[in-house]
Amino acid sequence: MNKRKLSAGSFIKWTIALVLVVIQVYPFFYVFTSSFKSLEDFRKLPAYALPSHWDITNYINVFTKSHMPTYFKNSIIVLVGVLIPLLLFALMAGFALSKIKFKGRKFILNYFLLGLMLPMQVALIPLFTIFNKLGMINTYPAIILPQIAFSLSYSIQLFYSFSKFFPEEMLEAAIIDGCSPIGCFFKMVVPMSKNSVITVATMQAVFCWNEYINAYTFTRSTDMKTITLGLNDFVGSMGLTDWGATFAAISVTVLPVFIFYFFSSKRMLAGMAAGAVKG
Repeated sequence: MNKRKLSAGSFIKWTIALVLVVIQVYPFFYVFTSSFKSLEDFRKLPAYALPSHWDITNYINVFTKSHMPTYFKNSIIVLVGVLIPLLLFALMAGFALSKIKFKGRKFILNYFLLGLMLPMQVALIPLFTIFNKLGMINTYPAIILPQIAFSLSYSIQLFYSFSKFFPEEMLEAAIIDGCSPIGCFFKMVVPMSKNSVITVATMQAVFCWNEYINAYTFTRSTDMKTITLGLNDFVGSMGLTDWGATFAAISVTVLPVFIFYFFSSKRMLAGMAAGAVKG
């Protein structure tokens, strides 16, 4: 009886898990397979059918008949411009708040905690007014700076939690041996915080790549649009005439996120689980 109950329970659990996997995976599978379909396939074949022949014409059209390369270039520039200063400032601030004892440390930490309660949308109008007066509209700094500012609080909190597990004895020994505080940070803290850096970088990279409203507010010309704005324009212009190219554009837009997460997920999970400190 116990074995029968166990078998029945396992069967139900595996069935539910399989259904959930299909529900989550099928939309991606449908978009990917549809990106290879021709217009004739969309007219004649059922929606769930595979392409009659696998052809990369739709992908070629995405990069030759649109501004998709420009959109990719802008998104990469914004991504690098956000991640490098964000990781540097957040790691230094999180480490300092967790290891350096000074007056007002708790107040500063609580001040950064307040930033978690303020979404970027509440500052869009004031920021637009300021950037417009400074002549920064339709520039990279107008897209990059708000993302850094509103990501600092979250990133500092993560690095603060990771840095608490960093052994103070190693820092004291390095300082006794003559290493400066800056030297300790770059020669010891940064290499040993690799997992935490990858964790924060992965999360912020996904947020930055998928960001829409900030880029929409501060850009005007096609030459400055990011991949999310470009995809919106592409679907708007091609979606009614060429569904294959539309699905191809969606595929190439989400592919970098999957690749980035695939290669960093192991270290990201290790950083979340172990505080980014080895042994």
